[in-house]
Amino acid sequence: MNEVEALEGLRKKAVKSTQMLRMRPLEYLVRAMLAGVFIGFAIIFTLKAINGLYLNESPVTTLVGGLTFGVALVLIVYGGAELFTGNTMYFTTSTMRGFTSKMDTLKVWTLCFIGNGLGGLAFALLFSQTGIIQELGMENWLFAVSETKIHHTTWEIFTRAIFCNWMVCLAIFIPKNMKNELAQIMMMMILVAVFFASGFDHVIANMALFSLALVVPHPEAISFAGAIHNLVPALLGNIIGGALFMGMVYTWLNKSKLEVEQSNEQAATINIASKQKA
Repeated sequence: MNEVEALEGLRKKAVKSTQMLRMRPLEYLVRAMLAGVFIGFAIIFTLKAINGLYLNESPVTTLVGGLTFGVALVLIVYGGAELFTGNTMYFTTSTMRGFTSKMDTLKVWTLCFIGNGLGGLAFALLFSQTGIIQELGMENWLFAVSETKIHHTTWEIFTRAIFCNWMVCLAIFIPKNMKNELAQIMMMMILVAVFFASGFDHVIANMALFSLALVVPHPEAISFAGAIHNLVPALLGNIIGGALFMGMVYTWLNKSKLEVEQSNEQAATINIASKQKA
């Protein structure tokens, strides 16, 4: 599969999401909530996998954490969930080419973001009843990374978020150029590990992270106000990373090829319609 075919796949996904929101808005919301839930599962998997390494200051903590967290994107892509950060890329290329409108984009982005947040919160509230986080005490990795993210400056969070969704969208886009499904999964996990290990900020992952930290007894340094301080610039940075550096750039790079593809598709549709009338 080449870049044009990959972009066609992104466009079709955006159109499908738009149609789902119009015809079955509740289904769309639930699928968006599933993305938040799946990220919650990945955070807990990462926490349990690396907490011992973190406490012992192992040099492989970040690498192992990145590889384990990569399961989040696999669950989202193969589990039929709707992820806001991916939609920043899908809808930019689709809207630039006229297949979806700016209003379609705004509606999907808004409901998807809300659904992702609700899913992460619901997961956190239910998971808090297991006692698993509480058993790890106050010095665990989850609290440490939450506190670190809260204490970055607004500009640092914003720029980290740009790089984050640039890499996350690459983790969606590049595997589409691969034919082998196992290779696609491995590439997704590796590229997600890049953003995780680099310390970038993903607004949806951070919402789930802060939800898990805030619904159980936690250090005073972790607060709701601190979470908002992180999430607002992370949201804006993620939009720029996915929409500008992925959706716009790759659509522009393949503009002429996409126009030919679209013309061929329209000609084929007209030809089929003519045969049916005949």
